[in-house]
Amino acid sequence: MSLRLLMSRLAVHGCRSILGCLVLLQPAVAADAPVYRARGLDAPTIDFVLGNFEFVLLHELAHVVIGELKVPVLGPEEDAADFLAATALLNATRGDPVSHQRASNRLLAAAEGLKLSWIAGTSRGGELPYWNNHSLNIQRFYSIACLLHGNDPEGFGGLPAAVGMPPARADGCTAEWQKADRSFRWLLDNFGRKAGEPAGPEIGIFYAEPETLAAAELLRAIRQDGMLERVAAAMRERIILPREIALRMRSCGRPEAAWQPEQRELVLCFELLDALYQLSASRESGFSRSGSM
Repeated sequence: MSLRLLMSRLAVHGCRSILGCLVLLQPAVAADAPVYRARGLDAPTIDFVLGNFEFVLLHELAHVVIGELKVPVLGPEEDAADFLAATALLNATRGDPVSHQRASNRLLAAAEGLKLSWIAGTSRGGELPYWNNHSLNIQRFYSIACLLHGNDPEGFGGLPAAVGMPPARADGCTAEWQKADRSFRWLLDNFGRKAGEPAGPEIGIFYAEPETLAAAELLRAIRQDGMLERVAAAMRERIILPREIALRMRSCGRPEAAWQPEQRELVLCFELLDALYQLSASRESGFSRSGSM
């Protein structure tokens, strides 16, 4: 089975990993572009992959927090992990306009990737998994778009119309964001690190060698971005897990990312980078902050 066909099936059916396979992105920070253009892949492709990959990473870490700290979740955990990832990404950069724009762009990319993966799957006539514990990727797309609009109604004022979101839903996006934001703050108040407490246990970070040129190039961009180190440091500042965990990037034989509680490892597969790279080829111009295409 080709990787492209495998990704289309995973996109419709969902995986046991975070996004059921994917996410997307708008160009990240302009200052990063010259570094990426000096390499083999173009900047928009690398930015797209990094945006998707960071959302996947945060989604899986949300599962870690929920499982390790026994956080009560009323409703599907996969939906809760999506909302936690989105609110964590946007809240971590408050007060820093440049970083907040990067975070917004990466979350915007995640929404686009979910829509692209949905289109790729349904165009091949895949069975719709209404029974799955993940919401359908097209539903996840609209939920993230709504959170982006609700968090910044001015900056993303045109987004609902651009993605075909009915006014009745768009009008409630501010309240939807506020509920998600309150829930995120409640989690930190009740399960987060308190003032004066030492940082949480170490989070080990391990990189194997990719087997494809595309994955190697994308891994180089991830390491230049400092993504895993930055997210792990923020995690230790905010949450005290009961034990050490590890983030491990390696080949897995399938495109996914998954928390493995028995090994206390969050595995991030190089095949996911390859799949995101291929998905990026189906992008056109992407979404802008104003919502235009």
